[in-house]
Amino acid sequence: MVFYVLSGVVLSLVPLKRLHPIRKDPHLQEEASKPEEGGYDWFAYYPRRVVRLCVPLFAAILLGVVAGFVAQGLGSTSRSAIAVDYSGSLQSIIHDILMQFDVLFNVSDDGFTLYGDPLVRVDSPVWSMSWELWFSLTLPLCIFFALLFKRDGIAIASLLFCVFAAHFTGYFPLRFGIMFILGVIIAKHYRSCAARRLSPLLEGGLLIGCLLLIELSYTFERGTFLYAVGQTAMNGACVGLVFLALTNGFVRRMLSTKPCQWLGKISYSMYLTHAITIGGLQALLPRFGMTGSLQAACALILSFIVAWVFWYCVERPSITWSHRVGKIAASAENPHEQ
Repeated sequence: MVFYVLSGVVLSLVPLKRLHPIRKDPHLQEEASKPEEGGYDWFAYYPRRVVRLCVPLFAAILLGVVAGFVAQGLGSTSRSAIAVDYSGSLQSIIHDILMQFDVLFNVSDDGFTLYGDPLVRVDSPVWSMSWELWFSLTLPLCIFFALLFKRDGIAIASLLFCVFAAHFTGYFPLRFGIMFILGVIIAKHYRSCAARRLSPLLEGGLLIGCLLLIELSYTFERGTFLYAVGQTAMNGACVGLVFLALTNGFVRRMLSTKPCQWLGKISYSMYLTHAITIGGLQALLPRFGMTGSLQAACALILSFIVAWVFWYCVERPSITWSHRVGKIAASAENPHEQ
């Protein structure tokens, strides 16, 4: 959920700067300004975003297909190992592999699909990328609605009520989509948040409170009223963590250190590959007598190594390609500006 809120903030910052006037803020010592002229180039945004997300995503899925094949051959019964039944017919094998690359319509909440079927993926974190892609494609609409909100406090309360309804009814697409919009609303006030300085006591209290709400949300029985309340509080706490990361305090300073910046750089690659790495070691290391804490230590170290290699070989080139594609799209839209 923190990832979703962050995406809402990061993706909407530049479009909002181009489209939304910055009003005078009591926390900023400057006058209001108008939106930048020229608007935002959505024509270049779409191919750039799809390449940026999907090249590493599809590479990780392909890696997961290979890892699942090996794991199945070793007798593993993990979710990734049984995602593709390689003992079936050629048609069923190809179908199962193609389903792994279907991230737009094969949506889930990491446990079950929209129709209640168990989620089976060779790379389990891919489930969340469905919602990231949908948000990326609907970003103009999300920004439009966020700009319609005049009283953001009421808007946030209303959106959190919808999150509660989603948890209470089990209709998960509603809450996932809303978390991105909450990030867009935060982005509207980015400069104000960045200039806000909380007292260390208040900042520390909010940080501990948010973390406690996230942990306590899992103590309630699923499907109950209290569970929906706890999960909604968890979603709100995730928004609070992003707010704290933006404010001018010790949380932002900690996240701005070089080790944290390096972790942030490889975080997408780490997210896409960690389940494959850990699953592979769970299947292999016990054969060499390595279990427990030793296996966990190997998994931790190797996850960082694999993530860095994946970032260097796959994600970093994808960023370069996305910029090139964006420039090509922009030139195709305005051929007379060449």
